[in-house]
Order: sequence, then structure tokens, then C-alpha cells
Amino acid sequence: MQDAGIDALILAQPETIRYATGAFAGVASFWRRAGAAFVIVPGDRARAPVAIVGDLQAVSFRESSGIADVRTHPLWVESTRFDGESDRAAPAIVERDLREGRIAGASRPATYDRAAAFGLLRDAVGELGLSRAALGLELGFVPAADFPLFEKALPHARFADCTPMVERLRAVKSVEEIALLRSAAELACVGRRALLRALRPGLDATAMTGIWREAHIAEAARRGVQAADSDWAYIAVGGDGFAPGGAAKVGDIVKIDVGCVLSGYSSDGARTAAIGRASSAQREVYDALRRGFEVGLEKLRPGVRLAAVHAAVARTIQDVGFLTYARGHFGHGVGASVWSEEWPFISADSDAIAEPNMVLAFETPYYVDGLGGFIIEDQVLIGEAGVEVMAPSSRDLHVAEIGG
Repeated sequence: MQDAGIDALILAQPETIRYATGAFAGVASFWRRAGAAFVIVPGDRARAPVAIVGDLQAVSFRESSGIADVRTHPLWVESTRFDGESDRAAPAIVERDLREGRIAGASRPATYDRAAAFGLLRDAVGELGLSRAALGLELGFVPAADFPLFEKALPHARFADCTPMVERLRAVKSVEEIALLRSAAELACVGRRALLRALRPGLDATAMTGIWREAHIAEAARRGVQAADSDWAYIAVGGDGFAPGGAAKVGDIVKIDVGCVLSGYSSDGARTAAIGRASSAQREVYDALRRGFEVGLEKLRPGVRLAAVHAAVARTIQDVGFLTYARGHFGHGVGASVWSEEWPFISADSDAIAEPNMVLAFETPYYVDGLGGFIIEDQVLIGEAGVEVMAPSSRDLHVAEIGG
């Protein structure tokens, strides 16, 4: 913050709040609008952070984050407590509510009280002596419609975009984050292997997704670990590579790009298969991608510029004959976001350097209309001396047996 000339950060993105505090920003944050939750992080370490969340989450947020100063605004959810000291619910609940400052006949907002939330933000910033300070705000997240609310609440502050700073911080994962991403990758990989074994003519992308999903859910139950909260699957059958396609037939390429999501953290990994047989042209494409992948994985080490990895992969694939091959990135960070790709990207224009505890999805895809969608992708953890594939499996082009 000192280098950027920022006096404090106002964190507003739910994933950033969780990263910074370890606590859930609250159900109102699912609308992804400013005001649902804030965490103010002063640059002066002598000043304690302040959190502003919906009243439903106040107690759990304070306990999970360790932040003592948690201020609340009303949500639409009506909740209270019954102590069990009376035979009748209404008198006991009303008496307790009134004792705690609740007002009879009060109303709640349809979602959350944005004006109240921004009023709390104004007050907290003022108490910290930062009303005229330079404040870092995640402008990569804050909707344009909501930015005037910040200007109105803090008219004398100077706002600076802290999105790049936050992205760099979030790129390096904690022990807990790595554990979630590892488990998500392993579950997705087990499901993917089950699907590869089950591939046969007649299956379409929907049926394949079902096989994969059933397998990763069963694997979580077998291990006795947290099952995926949700999952996603980009499965393409046939010559397009992006479209789901129809029922698989002999000679089709199947692209299997899948991920499991645990507590908001999404894995990302992919493999390619052929139904019954692969043509020489299909193998030529796949072999070029495999070569590029192996060169890039060897290059990907702590301290290496991600742009150098991109250059090595692109050059390798071009050198084996695909001179016009141009891929914008060969992978990306993974974590808790609205989907499976986040900063940093393994791209030609990247200024990022691989650091220990970064988790990246490294990939070499190629979509060739008429041949199919080809991809090799592994989720890797950058270590102190090298990289670890978090859910290893064969990178051979899988050829599904079709029986005799």
C-alpha cells in the first residue's frame, strides 16, 4: 500500500473478503453488488481493521475473522432467538427482542439496506481518520452503478484501483486454500478417469457429464471428505470442439474439461479421448500439444516469468509444423472466483513471475473444426524448487475401446 500511495483498502468483493479474513461475507454478497459487505484495512498497522456485514452473519463473521469491530446492517432475513424459559414463544421472543433494541412494527429491506451499509462505511472511515485519505477500491469488481455511492459517502476521499494489488495477493494461496484446491482436483480427476473408462459410441455430452458427476460424488463419499458444492463440465463431442455435439461415434474426439468446486474454490483439469480410433491427423495435433505441454511444464518453475513459459510452449508447437498456432494463454490461476480462471495468466504479455504456493491450471488446447477439440490440462502447485501436479493422470491420448 505504501508503494501505491494508498492509505487503506476497502475490500468489497466477496472472494477477497474471504481471502483477507477467512470469513464468509454473507448471503447478501451473492448479489455481487457493493454494500453487501466491506472490510476496511488501514495501511497503518496500529489501526485495527473494521468489517461491515449483514446482521445475519455478524456473530459467525466475528468468530471466523478475528476482527473485533464488526458492524452490521439489516438484511431481509428475519431471525431471533428463543431461550426456552417460557411456555409461550411470542411473549418471550418479543421481550428479548425489545431488550436488545429491536423496535415493534419495524420493517426489513427486500434484500439489504445499501444506504445503511454505506453510512456505516462513512462512519468507520471517519473514525479511522481516513475521510480525506487515498483509499484503494476494487474497481475491477464494483459495478459502475454503485461507484457514485462511494463518492457520495466519502466525498473528500481519493479512490484508487487496488484490483491488481488484490489479484497479486490472492494468487499466492494459504495452506487451507491449497487443501481445498487439491481435494477438488483429485475428486474431478477420479470422475474424469471413470468417464474415460465408460466412453463408448452413443453417449452424448449430457450423459458423459452425468457419469463424471456420479463418480466424483461417489469418490467423496468413499473417502469421507467434503463433496463438491457444485461442479462444471465443458465436454465437447465430435468435430467442433466447443459445442457439446451429438451422440459419440467411432472416430470422434471428446474434449473433457471439468472442475469441482469446494467452498467456492474450483479445480480445473482436462484430457482428450478418441472413440474407437484416432486418425493420423488427430494424433498429429495431439502430439504437438503434448510436446508443448511437456516443454512448458519443465519450464514452469519458481522465479520464472510466465511470459517465458508462454513463449516456450508456443514456439514448440509452431516448430513441429503448426506455424499459425496462436493461443492467448496457456493457463491461469485458480481459486475462489465466479468461474475457474483468475489472475495470473500464462500469456505473452504477463508480467507475473511464478511464486511458491501459486496454484495454476496449465493447459495446451487447440480447437480444430473438422477434427475436434484437443486439450491437456493439469492443476499444478508451485513449490519452492519445482511444481507438483495436484491430481496426476496419464497424458496419453485416450482411445476408448468399443468392443468386438
